[in-house]
Amino acid sequence: MTAYAGLRLLVVGGGITGLAAAWEASIQGAEVLLVEASDRFGGKLRTEHVDGLAIEAGPDSFVAYRPAALTLVRELGLGEEVVEVRGGRTVHLRTDGRLQPIPDGMGLVLPTKLGPFVRTPVLRWRHKARALLDLVLPRRLGASDVAIGDLLRARLGEGIVQRFADPMLGGIYGATVDELSLDAVLPILREHERTHRSLIIASLASGRAARAAAQSTSGSGGTTRGPSSPFRSLATGLGALPDRLVDALTERGADLRRHTRVDALTPDGEQTRVRLSDGTEHVVDGVVLAAGAAASADLVEPYAASAAAALRQVRHASTTVVTLAWPESAFATPPTTQGWLEAGDAPVSGVTISSAKWPGRAPAGVVLVRAFVPDRVGRLARGSDGEILDAVTRHVSGILGAHQPPTLTRVTRWVGVMPKYTVGHLDRVAAVDAGLAGQPSWTVAGSAQRGVGIPDCIADGRAAVSRVLGSRKATANASPTTTATPTTASPTTASPTTASPTITGRQPTPERTPA
Repeated sequence: MTAYAGLRLLVVGGGITGLAAAWEASIQGAEVLLVEASDRFGGKLRTEHVDGLAIEAGPDSFVAYRPAALTLVRELGLGEEVVEVRGGRTVHLRTDGRLQPIPDGMGLVLPTKLGPFVRTPVLRWRHKARALLDLVLPRRLGASDVAIGDLLRARLGEGIVQRFADPMLGGIYGATVDELSLDAVLPILREHERTHRSLIIASLASGRAARAAAQSTSGSGGTTRGPSSPFRSLATGLGALPDRLVDALTERGADLRRHTRVDALTPDGEQTRVRLSDGTEHVVDGVVLAAGAAASADLVEPYAASAAAALRQVRHASTTVVTLAWPESAFATPPTTQGWLEAGDAPVSGVTISSAKWPGRAPAGVVLVRAFVPDRVGRLARGSDGEILDAVTRHVSGILGAHQPPTLTRVTRWVGVMPKYTVGHLDRVAAVDAGLAGQPSWTVAGSAQRGVGIPDCIADGRAAVSRVLGSRKATANASPTTTATPTTASPTTASPTTASPTITGRQPTPERTPA
């Protein structure tokens, strides 16, 4: 008998977190009821196929060094669909009006090789000299959480913040480094300062250790060349992952419902009574809330007010993804970069050349581009679709040298769906968990809590099943009660896993960085 045989789990939200939770519960033998308020499953993972193009409305990749995504992909039989970045990774920073290669060995905020860092034109000499003061500065951190920007300015100066940290981290988290929590986003920096005092010394040491380990593996019969990029995708686009999950869950007998909200959750001893917007009522042994912070707060507030309050403290960013396509003949020289991040004033935070980055994204002779307009760029982000499209097209065309309009466009808005891990985020996560202690069969999962990346969401969704069902007897509730008698529906409180984007354009995300 599998671990959770005889138990029934409700999953609220059909994005990747909720689908991963449903999958884990199903393979462990539990009965699964998953509800999604929108008209589709998959949340921000969605791929459109048109004229031989694979257009990502949301993320286009996941990192391989966090194994949860690759593990799930292989469990679903998609392992042969995994693709790597073409030819490694050729991403630039745009500074002082020019595209400059990111120096070899540069991480999100720190170098792992000193030579390329000293030689890079991305930083001016005064920036480099200021950064190297970190080698002699004393420790600065106390016990309290701080903004990443505060630590980096104190140790490395403004140049590192403006030209590396803010463009790179801002693209991932939808916030500036002056908002982002050190302990939630880059706790390794605290450890680096504690063990080495200097952040640069620690980063260089980590780089040497990683290269030595790779060389050792190569010399002992292992792989001789590791991929230069940690990013992976699927041959037909990331939308294949939720599509396959839905098919697999359906085959296993899971009850998956679109256009369905939770009207009410009511504790009933160790179980929970559930009333849905379709008029049905159910009794379940556990509840995984993966529909976003606001929707989860509404559902738990009657019985866990402090948890609801903590969830409502999580701030969210919005972004708009603009997709453009041209024939190669539109350029005097077709672009060779895979994209760039903006390290200065610009209408976009970054650009991905999808046709250069991934195999199979566009037919031969077509250049496929994605540009990102987060709300932190200012007024343009609040403009109309037409205003955004015009500004982005002019900007990208000017940099790449396009001499004709794009032949395909898409504008995809994601409103309030990117959680910001601001200072004190871990305290808020702890407050949610503490507030739900009185309801041990309920848990909140997803990007607003324990990680924004696809692997993080998958891992949290799967772990959530153990959090709510792990302590229950496998034989409990072997015959759950389900009725289909219509009830008087109260106003719905749950929302989709992510807000459904508005898409406009003649024909046609957010990967949070074009890197």
